[in-house]
Amino acid sequence: MITSSILVISGLLLLLYCADRMIMFSDTIAKEFSLSPILIGLTVVAFGTSAPELGITLIASLKDIPVTDAIIGNVIGSNVANLILILGVSALFFKIDLGKIKNATNAYLFFITFYFAFIFFIDTSFRFIFSIGFFIFLIGFIYYLKNYKSEITYEEGFKRSIYIKLILTFVGIFIGGTLFLDNSLDLFKYLGLQETVIGVSVLAIGTSLPELATVILAYLKKKGAIGIGNVIGSNIMNILFVFLPGLLIVQFRGLAFNIPENSILHIYALMLSTITIILLSLFKIKIGKFVALIFTGS
Repeated sequence: MITSSILVISGLLLLLYCADRMIMFSDTIAKEFSLSPILIGLTVVAFGTSAPELGITLIASLKDIPVTDAIIGNVIGSNVANLILILGVSALFFKIDLGKIKNATNAYLFFITFYFAFIFFIDTSFRFIFSIGFFIFLIGFIYYLKNYKSEITYEEGFKRSIYIKLILTFVGIFIGGTLFLDNSLDLFKYLGLQETVIGVSVLAIGTSLPELATVILAYLKKKGAIGIGNVIGSNIMNILFVFLPGLLIVQFRGLAFNIPENSILHIYALMLSTITIILLSLFKIKIGKFVALIFTGS
């Protein structure tokens, strides 16, 4: 128990340090290329903070009997936690301005989330034909990002080694998040917490910890747009770059990717949280402490 406690603290410290460095390096790249901070959060930072979810998904999909429950639960739980818990906790300390998110980004988040959710209502498994739909969304997302950014021009003094440093922060976030998550699970099991409770709450919250650290640190550094883009981007990444690879691995192995029977309630939670955040963004309503308390109390 003592060893697990030490590793939990070590993982958290490594995670926070790497998240802080990631924000700094990402902001430098954004300024160099004249990119929107939200775009950087939507892509680079979101990819880095989705590393724990990707690791869990790949491990679960490569098992002798793929743990599809964990893959689906990981994505749904993480996405709900990102929108409600992460933004809610962050809004207790800062006013979260969702009005900076482009309508096109909101539309993309809406359609990819509801396509993902729609499958749960019409089938008992993710057949290959649905994977084709995800590929179409993936191509559309890449095209959208291509037209989002400005023309790239290098300035004198820009060190390209920053990309290596940025990748190292991704690795650090993954290691720190894994240390924190794995040893937290050991501690909760030692304390007698039921595995179902661990799966629904601890796993989802633990894998979303990088997003929470990133949002809070981004606001402390007066770079809140990076944090907001990170949350929205992570939800898109979790479906297209985390769930889809796991789905394809299981399908290419010739195995069925079954949908858990008890997942509909969680899907409703995902749909409701997504619509709530999009509406707040469209009407440019800032998340203050009152809304934050509702979110965190949910």
